[in-house]
Amino acid sequence: MAADKPTVRGEIRSVPRADCSLPAVLHDKGMEIACVIENLSISGCRVRLPRRALLSENFILEFSGRGIRVAAELVWLNGEEAGLRFHHERPADVPSETATVQVDVP
Repeated sequence: MAADKPTVRGEIRSVPRADCSLPAVLHDKGMEIACVIENLSISGCRVRLPRRALLSENFILEFSGRGIRVAAELVWLNGEEAGLRFHHERPADVPSETATVQVDVP
């Protein structure tokens, strides 16, 4: 296994993330917060929020227009950006069908 390498921001990741720009919605305690996924991997993502927000520790991230919802955990929050870790067990309100996400990265 290759050694972990620091990212541009100095973070160390075992799974690299692909830069992207995908619309999404955070579902947190009855609130819906529109956001943009800025980078993505199988284990998590970074999102840009429209404004500073107080987020719970756990919530649902929905990929807008794709019918995909994943349970996510807040790892860090810095202004209008947040780092999320995905939980790979299916949330109770997510159907059991398997979905595939394809992200075109230049």
